[in-house]
Amino acid sequence: MPKTTGMEERIIRAMKQVGFTESHARAYLALLKGHPATGYELAARSGVPRSAIYEVLKRLDSLGLVEVVGRKPARYVPLSPDRLFELMESRFSASLDELKSSLSKLRSSTARTATLTFQGYPEMLDQARGLIMGAKKSLHASLWRREAEHLAEPLRRAAKRGLTVVLFSFNSLPEETGRLLCYGIEESELERHWSHRMILISDLDQVLVGGAEETEDNRAVLTGESALVEMAISNLVLDITLFGQRTGTDVTEVITGLTAHLAPVEDLLASREE
Repeated sequence: MPKTTGMEERIIRAMKQVGFTESHARAYLALLKGHPATGYELAARSGVPRSAIYEVLKRLDSLGLVEVVGRKPARYVPLSPDRLFELMESRFSASLDELKSSLSKLRSSTARTATLTFQGYPEMLDQARGLIMGAKKSLHASLWRREAEHLAEPLRRAAKRGLTVVLFSFNSLPEETGRLLCYGIEESELERHWSHRMILISDLDQVLVGGAEETEDNRAVLTGESALVEMAISNLVLDITLFGQRTGTDVTEVITGLTAHLAPVEDLLASREE
């Protein structure tokens, strides 16, 4: 095989990284260094076997990287490096745009119903941050102060974006993280009775629910399954309703927002009594 310079080897490696075979890259480089050229001449210059050179040139021609001039014998000229770069950039951009569009469609059709179980406290917090940052309309949560402090910044940013953010806790919570419905019980007192847990609901159609203990085996679930989302909403509605009754706080707006897409049980029961 003809000896190649260090620069040529770097070019060949770069071309392979964007989808060319080594034979394609060597043939194109050999043609760039001297053209027009026959297949026989290119085989000798590039090191591509004569038995393979015409298939290689046929492929390069189909990609628009070489042009055939003359017939007996056929001679080839290369696409200029500038035009090669423009062509590759255009094709890669189109392919990436199509990939992005296809993945977005796939995600929108599957992400809301997927159920992901994950283990570990840091992983749970990472998933919670992602859920907060991805929310479009609302966030509702039941959590402890420790976890609220870890999530304070993304919660504040969500509130500043104009999302409805409602946080319920038996502890006090960091300020400016949303509408806070808190009893104010010290964490140390509550920890004698309960372990840390969290419910985080995004846009009323995705929920993260599970343990929030600082252990490697802490387990939680992220899901868009409607039955599980509705169970989490019902649990939060109960906690907030009791909070309103115990503290004399008007939580009507919060409860209405949470239950808007659920079955109107009270109305259905009232209609039976009429």
